[in-house]
Amino acid sequence: MLFGHAALNIFKDVLYSLATDLQQIVNSSLVSGTFPKSLKTAAIKPLLKKRTLDPSVLNNYRPVSNLPFIAKIIEKIAFNQISNFLDTNRYFDKFQSGFRSNHSTETALIKVLNDIRLNTDSGRMSVLVLLDLSAAFDTVDHRILLDRLENWAGLSGTVLNWLRSYLENRNYFVTIGNFESDRIPLTCGIPQGSVLGPLLFNLYMLPLGQMLQNNNINYHSYADDTQIYLSLSPDDFSPIDSLCQCLDHINNWMSQNFLQLNKDKTDFIVFGCKEKRISVSEHLHTQGLNTKDQVRNLGVIIDSDLSFASHIKSITNTAFYHLKNIARVRCLVSQQDLEKLMHAFISSRVDYCNGLLTGLPKKCIKQLQHIQNAAARILTRTKRTEHITPVLKSLHWLPVIYRIDFKVLLIVYKSLNSSCPEYITDLFREYRPTRSLRSMAKGHLVEPRVRSKHGEAAFSYYAAYNWNRLPESLRNTPNVELFKSRLKTLLFSRAFN
Repeated sequence: MLFGHAALNIFKDVLYSLATDLQQIVNSSLVSGTFPKSLKTAAIKPLLKKRTLDPSVLNNYRPVSNLPFIAKIIEKIAFNQISNFLDTNRYFDKFQSGFRSNHSTETALIKVLNDIRLNTDSGRMSVLVLLDLSAAFDTVDHRILLDRLENWAGLSGTVLNWLRSYLENRNYFVTIGNFESDRIPLTCGIPQGSVLGPLLFNLYMLPLGQMLQNNNINYHSYADDTQIYLSLSPDDFSPIDSLCQCLDHINNWMSQNFLQLNKDKTDFIVFGCKEKRISVSEHLHTQGLNTKDQVRNLGVIIDSDLSFASHIKSITNTAFYHLKNIARVRCLVSQQDLEKLMHAFISSRVDYCNGLLTGLPKKCIKQLQHIQNAAARILTRTKRTEHITPVLKSLHWLPVIYRIDFKVLLIVYKSLNSSCPEYITDLFREYRPTRSLRSMAKGHLVEPRVRSKHGEAAFSYYAAYNWNRLPESLRNTPNVELFKSRLKTLLFSRAFN
């Protein structure tokens, strides 16, 4: 059986000849509630979780399943239909952002950090806990999962039978180079690399969200990455005792569901007034919980001061490493390919989760601007002595601070037009004056009252403030593509004129 890119390339060449037969296979599978047995074999290829990890340590590998491409086509169609049903009937956990339409790591982090910044602005402290699960996808119990699908997600009949058929009687083999192991039955777990895997895992974890809500603990999840956080007064440590009890409940629940909480990799970090952070950290320490000054959360380094200094430094170091390598090969590639390299290795890093960088001092953003300037010079072969502004303008690149505003305002537009997670939409309220005024039709948002720089940096304030200062015609743009075009034109004008 062919797996991966080789099979996909062959399939593309003969697509038109096989389209009717493929459609029949898919329809027969979905109508009969049976997943084809011949498509249940996975080729497991161990991949290092990070390039910097020791390749001699087996725990540093992730077992990615390479599945037959026809199986993925069937999965994708089933995924779309099941997701639409779950969305329509609101079965998804509101605060689960993993692999859901219009959701992302950025929207998840925006929500969490907005809450934390507003807590700090009001003089309260925040404790953030990043839970780490060991091999979460690999230990999912099929019996429990099917119970979740039926009793928590409302699936039944042919759909439930199809999912049962999809999970049962699977097998796998490990392949390394030209060597293959024997076929082994897969009695638990969800194939990593499958289309349905993340969706099924989200549904498997539904009771966890319910339990956290019952304990009045704020939380947010992205697949198996769960962060819980709470607010407390500087002199009242009782919520920490509730947090410890909740962590015990979480640990017991995971044991009952064949999941394992990795306590050594579970991180704690405290936010708020610097002097008060010390006393909160000391109290956590008495409970056996050690805090850190900074943690890595969904690819972003977050520090207790929310300065993002370490995060920006990490981006800078990585970006300039790649820029040096790109500079070495720029004479060997076309201009078009050079631009692709810049976007793939540089712009993507500078832009990743830049919606979190609202309200930072100019000196912090300036470090990211140096990266963009260097990329522009390499791309256009501009000398360091030449002024960079005309170069950026010729490339139609918005400077970094305007790229941040572009992202923020785009999220606001999407949230007001039902293209954002509910928890982002809930951050904004349309301005409705008590008296009938001409401003009622202008699409303004309520600007939350804040009293410190932490409050001004909160997404709910920063975004509303900047949205209200857009031209009315731009705020009322009829579709997102036109809005993006007009917004870039406006920001481009502000940046270079």
